[in-house]
Amino acid sequence: MNSLFLQYQFGNIHDGALQRLARKSEFERLLESATPNCYKYARGKKDVSGISCLEMDDTTGQFLLSCGTDGSVSVWSLDEKLDTVNNELYSKRINYNAKSIGTEELSPSKKRAKTSSPAPRMVHSFETRQSKFRMYRQSSDLNKLAEQETEDNSISEGHRFRIASAKWYSIDNGMFFTGSNDCRVKIWDTNSFEPVQEVNLDYRINQIDTDNEGTYIVAATEDYFPRIIDLKNIVSSGITNLSSQDMNHEILCCKFNPVKTHIVSTGDSQGNIKLWDLRMRNRLLLELRQRDSRRAHLKSCNDLCWNAGGTELASTGNDGKCYIWSPFTTPISSRQIGPMDLMRNNSKKRTSQRLLRFEDYLLCNTDYGEIQVFETAEGKLCNKIDYPVSQLPSKSDAARFSGMAMQSSLANSRGIRLYLGTTAANSNGMENSACLCEYM
Repeated sequence: MNSLFLQYQFGNIHDGALQRLARKSEFERLLESATPNCYKYARGKKDVSGISCLEMDDTTGQFLLSCGTDGSVSVWSLDEKLDTVNNELYSKRINYNAKSIGTEELSPSKKRAKTSSPAPRMVHSFETRQSKFRMYRQSSDLNKLAEQETEDNSISEGHRFRIASAKWYSIDNGMFFTGSNDCRVKIWDTNSFEPVQEVNLDYRINQIDTDNEGTYIVAATEDYFPRIIDLKNIVSSGITNLSSQDMNHEILCCKFNPVKTHIVSTGDSQGNIKLWDLRMRNRLLLELRQRDSRRAHLKSCNDLCWNAGGTELASTGNDGKCYIWSPFTTPISSRQIGPMDLMRNNSKKRTSQRLLRFEDYLLCNTDYGEIQVFETAEGKLCNKIDYPVSQLPSKSDAARFSGMAMQSSLANSRGIRLYLGTTAANSNGMENSACLCEYM
């Protein structure tokens, strides 16, 4: 690090290059961290939930959202607790919302989901630092007029089943979103830590994402159509389906381009990767294909990840391959990252978080119970993070990393940190000992 500052003082590198090299140096140091801080996720002895996904608040870099396989939601504050014995700061869970318990059985329809919400009623209004929101919720019984004047208990209920994906509101941390196997996308007020709006998509949700302008949510579901939810006009605009002539496969992943926010990328169970342009009536912009194939992957494409500049798109699939695409070049180019490894990614839906891009590195959440780190320029494996057996009671064949999140700001507290969620399993298949692992 000192040599970088010396080169900067001599004028050999400029500000942007210094920051990029410093972040890269810090990340390489992080990978050498021997023992992470591990925080127990379960709230009690009878709680057997594991972590299903993680999401870092990029606006401040101080809050981490973790979601459970049982539908629970937690928010952690970084460096919130002081250990007076060791004189160390630790992260602390500051909010928790347990799973929703109900008697209603869900039977997702196999028909196309409705694109509008009948009989809306306002149930909550709140303001973030940038925007004011008036949230609405469906009323299934128009005759219960008295209930429209009182608070419905179901408003504040969380998810019933596993939360597949979560995202913070991109403008500030006053709001976040979750998508679950109960077929709902829920919008949460961070201050009250309760959902204030839900959108029923009628199909299990595999992944959600938001654009950097805080306007839309895109959802990948078991249905054949990616769906766009307009945050400013949830009721009047309803839900928009992205569709083309050939849409016959389950959508597994979806990501907004971080710079060209009108571009949405999706991957499906057939291995297709499609890019959509929201400015052109949400039409299909292009489809990525290998030269010797009509598809991007020979099997399911189950995660996508853009680089910070929005020029490259990483993908991984059940064919055992990872690619980095340059979709906006002519001709469109791709290069394989690492060797083909069928066992690295042989489960279509084990986790919705398989790829994480940071600078010139690509982190891949594998089915081996380890995180493989690839150097994108050379396409070679440069490091890996093993499952923290020494920190957890034991490792079985079912023990895996299940979520990834990066605190990437050098100016935030102790610098760059990597958070990994785990789901351990005993010999009977019961989940236990799930932990939040902090590498710094």
